[in-house]
Amino acid sequence: MLAPPVRVLVADRDPAVRARVGTILGEADGIEVVGSAPDATAALVTLRRRLPDVILLDLRLGLPVREPVSRRSAVVALAAFDSDAGILRALRDGAAGFLLRSARRNELVKVVRLAADGHLVLSPDATRRLVSAATRLSGPRDERLAQVDRLSARETDVLVAIGAALTNAEIASRLGLPEPVVRDCVARVVRKLGCAHRTAAGLLAYERGLCRPGVN
Repeated sequence: MLAPPVRVLVADRDPAVRARVGTILGEADGIEVVGSAPDATAALVTLRRRLPDVILLDLRLGLPVREPVSRRSAVVALAAFDSDAGILRALRDGAAGFLLRSARRNELVKVVRLAADGHLVLSPDATRRLVSAATRLSGPRDERLAQVDRLSARETDVLVAIGAALTNAEIASRLGLPEPVVRDCVARVVRKLGCAHRTAAGLLAYERGLCRPGVN
């Protein structure tokens, strides 16, 4: 029996972006575009009616990542080159990742599939941008950063792997642990750090200096 397709809502102010992204995803196997919205009102209507698995969301629409309806879906921010601060806020609020609007076809499809499966979705280029932005835009170290130092050795290893954008299966292989143990440890790390999502926990690994793009 075939798995149901990943249902995607594309919400962006730019009609050219909606058309390009919708066409690419519409041609991909196992993905169904269930809506295309130019503003927050239309996005909310489609969210409530179609319950997509993934929302590709233009942060300029002003739809909060933690909007009660959107919590049922994985939110991936569609971003421009000058929106680092907004991206960081979205990730810390629980977005699954972000894509530049100019993302290549293969990257776009891959990110949608990973987000639907509950994974962190930051490409190497995206990670480099976010690390730079986090360093530039972050205020004084908050309690979450201090909490990183209180993690156990295993939890720290798992946090570094999260920052490297590894899936639970990949973390299990790297650390020689059963995948259920990794899954529980990831949940514990996210909870201990007070993060809404593993993506936000991964960013803390970079802000604390445990990870560097392209090294881990």
